[in-house]
Amino acid sequence: MTADGENAWQYLDALAAISDDDTGLTRTFLSPAHAIAKRQVALWMRDAGMHVFEDAAGNLIGRLAADEPDAPVLVCGSHLDTVRNAGRFDGALGVVLGVLAAHHIAKLSRPMRMHLEVVAFSDEEGVRFGSTYLGSKFYAGTLHAGEREVRDAADISLTEAMHAHHPEFPAPPPRHTLAGYIEVHIEQGPVLEKSGLALGVATAIAGQTRARVIIDGQSGHAGTTPMPMRRDALAGAAECILLIEKRAQSVPGLVATVGDLLVRDGAGNVIAGHVEFPVDIRHAVDETRTAFCSDAFREIETVLAARNLACRIEFPMVQSAVSCDDALTNQLSRAVEARQGGSCPRLVSGAGHDVAVMASVTPSALLFVRCRDGLSHHPDEFSTPEDVALALDALTRFLEDQVL
Repeated sequence: MTADGENAWQYLDALAAISDDDTGLTRTFLSPAHAIAKRQVALWMRDAGMHVFEDAAGNLIGRLAADEPDAPVLVCGSHLDTVRNAGRFDGALGVVLGVLAAHHIAKLSRPMRMHLEVVAFSDEEGVRFGSTYLGSKFYAGTLHAGEREVRDAADISLTEAMHAHHPEFPAPPPRHTLAGYIEVHIEQGPVLEKSGLALGVATAIAGQTRARVIIDGQSGHAGTTPMPMRRDALAGAAECILLIEKRAQSVPGLVATVGDLLVRDGAGNVIAGHVEFPVDIRHAVDETRTAFCSDAFREIETVLAARNLACRIEFPMVQSAVSCDDALTNQLSRAVEARQGGSCPRLVSGAGHDVAVMASVTPSALLFVRCRDGLSHHPDEFSTPEDVALALDALTRFLEDQVL
């Protein structure tokens, strides 16, 4: 493995040790661990010869400057936040490889025809506010007013959190023109591993709907309230969750997940009076996803009304399917083929990535790296040092061709 590949592994180890949770890796938007991780990445950016900036949303930006101040900007990056009890590669891999690729380019000391920015986005997973891509949306200028008013579990709005955040680094300089965006990410699926290949490129990102179902019933004593008189919000939620699973199994290519459940003032001897749960629905075809959501949520309302339960359904995030840029993807594919015996699989990503946001404002491409068993959002998430080093080599050569 090359020295840069060894550095990548060391950087990933260092970031994996920075967590808000003593029992696993959890790093959420603007948390104490998030701030520590940014300081560490900022040191690496400076070591790579970059100027370091931070915007109001906590996005960390390292820039290798071109000779011409008004030159276009090529962006490379991923996110520093994680899900709860996460693996060490999701998000962090793209940040680390971007920094090391920039370091290689800086050492060449050659004139650059465009600026290169490596961005560590502050929030992609949406753990704190339930609305994904907050960091990249702010960077891209597409964060709308409604998203700024989403609230976390402490009833703090995104606007309030950003106002309370005091960036540690200077504000970034103006970006006159975006020339493109490139992201490196583990595949989070089994296709590359089954093909026996380390790298591939994405052609599109599946569309996503994130909803929150809020159910109000009536809490009561578990021993004295007759079954026919109950307005059990948890029983209603259970029926709805199974309904979603059953419906999703009948639609090819669609996935639907309920990954959390909030029972307010829950206890073993109390009938649940208030329950909330999120729903994550994804499909590569927007019309299929939209039709599923319309039918499923209408049935949920019917089921809960029959149980005499009040229901409110919110949609904190709806993301259309996104196509990657053909020209950039072809160039990235050639960089992979040159290092992978002429082969470069093309995949549709079922997982969301910051590229889904950046593609709305600039041509964008996504490089996938093989991960063991397709496992992600889990402590056992793993890519080999050799695959990481190969991805770094492909990314570096691709960026060289773009900016030099």
